[in-house]
Amino acid sequence: MSLVPCRACGHQVDTSALACPGCGATDPGKKLSRQQRNAIVFVIQLIFWLGVLGFGGLYVVHTVIPMVKQYIFKPQPDQSPVPRP
Repeated sequence: MSLVPCRACGHQVDTSALACPGCGATDPGKKLSRQQRNAIVFVIQLIFWLGVLGFGGLYVVHTVIPMVKQYIFKPQPDQSPVPRP
């Protein structure tokens, strides 16, 4: 049960306090507020999933689509005229 200064107003608060009694700041004993931590986690998750989607898209474009084209578009037999003797 140690007291630390609030990051917003400097009022002495307990480290386990959910809000500062002086200013109402959330998590006053921590350097980052809950909102800032949530925003950082959101940005990291956004970058991760955009990377997964990007690399997944590249994989599909370079491997799956050529295989599908190979099965859909069968090579046409050579239609050149047969030479007559």
